[in-house]
Amino acid sequence: EPRFETEKEPFAFFGAISLNVLLGSVYCWSCFLVPLERALGVGRGVLSGVFSVTTVAFTVAVAKLGPSLYSRARPKTIAAAAAAVAGAGMLVAAQAATFVSVTPLFIGYGLMFGGAAGVGYGLSVQISTAAPFGEGLSVGLVTSARAAGAFLFAPVVRVLLDVAGVGGAMRAMGALMLAAAVPLHATLSAGGLDAPLADPRRDKSVALSDEERKRDAQLKPAMVTLWCTLCLGVSAGLMVISHAATLLYSHGASIGVATAGVSIVSVFTTAGRIFGGWACDRSGVGAERVLRWAPFVAVPALAGAAVAANSVAAAQGALAAASIVYGVFASVIPVEVRRRTGSRDFARQFGKVYTCLLYTSDAADDTPCVDLGGRRI
Repeated sequence: EPRFETEKEPFAFFGAISLNVLLGSVYCWSCFLVPLERALGVGRGVLSGVFSVTTVAFTVAVAKLGPSLYSRARPKTIAAAAAAVAGAGMLVAAQAATFVSVTPLFIGYGLMFGGAAGVGYGLSVQISTAAPFGEGLSVGLVTSARAAGAFLFAPVVRVLLDVAGVGGAMRAMGALMLAAAVPLHATLSAGGLDAPLADPRRDKSVALSDEERKRDAQLKPAMVTLWCTLCLGVSAGLMVISHAATLLYSHGASIGVATAGVSIVSVFTTAGRIFGGWACDRSGVGAERVLRWAPFVAVPALAGAAVAANSVAAAQGALAAASIVYGVFASVIPVEVRRRTGSRDFARQFGKVYTCLLYTSDAADDTPCVDLGGRRI
């Protein structure tokens, strides 16, 4: 049962969820792929480059830009600004269809939307310290909202594409995000978040105390271990997830069943995030034990898919298992980072750990829009 400490905390928690759902629509990129190919006359490789820039901008924002903002500005201001920049980015990206150029996509979708989504994601995880269900489960719910946003907005984007074309769809999504900035600001303001959530960067001219030196000596190897853990824990899952539909199709699935594979990714990734957070709160379990045993969930299913090369069911099982493990790591790592660093230093340390995704290529797309054999589904 929820255990909010004050009457304002529900607004803060709901605001974090709403922000992550809204900016999670960045993963609706695959819905725009085929219409953009036709409108711009470019190949898939160029458009994949746009999402690569989005991924890099997202990661850099979580690692560097976000922590700097969280120590200087109020959460309600950051949230509103993130929604506004994301909306403006979509409006810029919409000009690609007008000018028949990919440059607005790289600037608007890649840099502006990707960066804003990263700032919003980091902020929402920071706010999840208002833990009504236990810290782990609260983090799991907040992080799962990112995948839920893509899943919820994908049907909206598909309708907009049919009605207004790719340029009109992007403009409509941009207007929606700009409009959402106002209620997000009001919700987080009602949540009582009137001060920066993170400490400023340490002044290097000030000598460290013995206690601080001891803490740094213990923290650094732990952060390196968590960096490696997240990198290894999600790399295999991301590689499988990003090719979900193709994986099923190559195992003999029909186009319809292969398309459903993207929904499998969304559902089981969300389940993994929530389960991983919940397990962290269980007495006698904890984050370390969850991280140690979670990968073994995927081993039997992945082995079965490798042996049964023509079995659709085996491929679906492997996809589900990989998605669960990916989701578990995505929620448990921030819980463990916060346990070791405390809330005030969490953003900077989590940002350092999150840089591992620059090396794992977070190109997984959790939306039910894929393209198989040249067909938009």
